[in-house]
Amino acid sequence: MTYKLQPIYQPGGRSVVQSLRCVRCSKLTKSERLDPSCEGCGGAVLFSGQPASFPTRAELDGSPAGVWRYRAFLPPVSLGQVVSLGEGGTPLLRSQRLGKELGLRNLLIKDESRNPTGSFMDRGSTVLLSLAKGRGVRECDCVTTGNLGASLAAYCAKAGVRAVIKVPPNVDRGKLYQMLAYGAELDATPGRRDAGRHGEALSVSASNPFILEGEKTTGFELAQELGWKLPDVIVVPVGTGGHLTMIWRAIQELRAAGLAEGSCRLLGVRLGTPFIGRRGRGSGPGDGEGEPSPAELESEPLFGAEAASSVSESGGRTVEVSPREMIEATGLLARTEGIFAEPSGSSVVAAIERAIEEGFVGPTEMVVCVITGAGLKDTRSVTKLAREARKPEPAIPFGGAGPAMGRTKVELLRLLQDGPGYGYDLRAKLSADRVMSTASVYQHLTELEAAGMVRRRGTVTAKGRERVFYEITGRGTALLALAGRLEELAGRGANPPSRRRVRGAFR
Repeated sequence: MTYKLQPIYQPGGRSVVQSLRCVRCSKLTKSERLDPSCEGCGGAVLFSGQPASFPTRAELDGSPAGVWRYRAFLPPVSLGQVVSLGEGGTPLLRSQRLGKELGLRNLLIKDESRNPTGSFMDRGSTVLLSLAKGRGVRECDCVTTGNLGASLAAYCAKAGVRAVIKVPPNVDRGKLYQMLAYGAELDATPGRRDAGRHGEALSVSASNPFILEGEKTTGFELAQELGWKLPDVIVVPVGTGGHLTMIWRAIQELRAAGLAEGSCRLLGVRLGTPFIGRRGRGSGPGDGEGEPSPAELESEPLFGAEAASSVSESGGRTVEVSPREMIEATGLLARTEGIFAEPSGSSVVAAIERAIEEGFVGPTEMVVCVITGAGLKDTRSVTKLAREARKPEPAIPFGGAGPAMGRTKVELLRLLQDGPGYGYDLRAKLSADRVMSTASVYQHLTELEAAGMVRRRGTVTAKGRERVFYEITGRGTALLALAGRLEELAGRGANPPSRRRVRGAFR
């Protein structure tokens, strides 16, 4: 996806006819519209070139933080037309506790949930609405499942532009409340896919090339915060593919400008097929067991081919994570770093854990995880987290001072009956409804070891990480025999043995 150095804009901020390339058929299109599409097939388009000139590091370092610090790389907007809510300038946080859990010494988080409406979409909205205001646009229409609608509504309110937003009936309440608060007119008519355009309204979607140009600043900002040295790995949710593609384009432009040093690999994160439980139902974190919440559903991959090309050019790869893994990662990120992200954003944590175990990421490499949105925007997942936190596992008591045995510990013991194992290997073998992080598996193993149910067999170093192998003890085998007996009695409807008899079996 290498593109030529050719001017798109005239000096002095005056635009010329825009050169755009279709991501579907590669046809070049020239348009001055703010909602352009391919003249041939109607597909989404991206700008086909780079700025005619670049700023210096000193100029960028001396400019106020935020999206408009990178105005030399963006469509030209006069200062009086900028519609801004203070977007960009989000922190790049060193994450020692989460890094320790995952086995990474140099983990950083780019927290895009700090943007005005809680997501990276604000970077694009400020660019598009600034241009719209300059052209006298009076109304924006949009079809959205959430984050784009909330962001667009806020920036329309700031610009004094009417916002008409078509949402699905099951749109998450957190985002719906945002749109209502910003004064957007909402349409939840089932079956309608258009936004109900009125006259000369600007039709907006996540594929708008001006929105994508704003999202590109995530990559600029990340590099600048690292002193213009690129990290080894950048982990980004794929979604439509647009954000990931534009982060890679930012890296290319920084290299072309001589601003960034080093190279980096992209790790794209996609939502895979939900795990299927024992009764044949998915175990997604939506209202029903088999239905993920809207925020966790994979967005239409309009830029899927572009994202795949970006990942390939960087020497990276993509990883699929399940809805349950996202929920687990959401809790882990919140507990270790105090960052509450929506599951689609937390997916990067689940992905990096797998990438480490598979050897794609080394323990000493610098890794940046891009968290794309705030957790309170996804109220269904908040409910799921709360439900999981207060729901106790069915437990089997045993003698001594240790805790009762829940289903996870019993299943780990059964897996160890087949031979010694280590955390990641055991995690991969757990039942679909027992999905959790490797760190959580090791916590269960530590508790089993304290109870005398397992012992350490030894350690090995593989792919730069030390793996501790565990094996089951006689005490653990006795507990499994008891668990089997309890399950048999429960299946026959018989009364279980008293707690005194259970404790006596372990004396």
